[in-house]
Amino acid sequence: MGSRARTHENTEGFTLIEILIMMVILSFVALGIAGLFSHAMVTNASGHDYALLASEARFALEALQARPFVDATLLDTGSVQNWPPVNPNFLIEYTVEDFRVENWTQAASGSGGWGAPTSGTGAATDTANLKRISMTVTSTNQVLRGRRVLTVTSLKIPG
Repeated sequence: MGSRARTHENTEGFTLIEILIMMVILSFVALGIAGLFSHAMVTNASGHDYALLASEARFALEALQARPFVDATLLDTGSVQNWPPVNPNFLIEYTVEDFRVENWTQAASGSGGWGAPTSGTGAATDTANLKRISMTVTSTNQVLRGRRVLTVTSLKIPG
């Protein structure tokens, strides 16, 4: 009786064609993910710039709020003034408006009581007892596309 060796086909691996198809599919997926990483990096850098913008605005506004009510930098000049930024990638501009509130209860309720002080006699009723500080901080970072601007407003009372 002759024994003849049986030949078995090896079915436990991948063929070269299957590997090539898998590599093509994987490369398309990798290219899509690479585009997402690129977009995420730009978005992250822009978010970082916005965070710095807000921090710069807060720092400058707090510096103005810390000044005395009658300080020269808080005079109502009717024009835009520049504030020296800590970070050279930002431009800070602010305006100050003087107001006289005759009746704080009415002002708080929103029913009036706000008026611009009149100049002239120098009487106590002519002087401002409220200042509105409006500040605009603009990013001058040329690396990122787009314009990033933050405007904040604060009220200052004497004392």
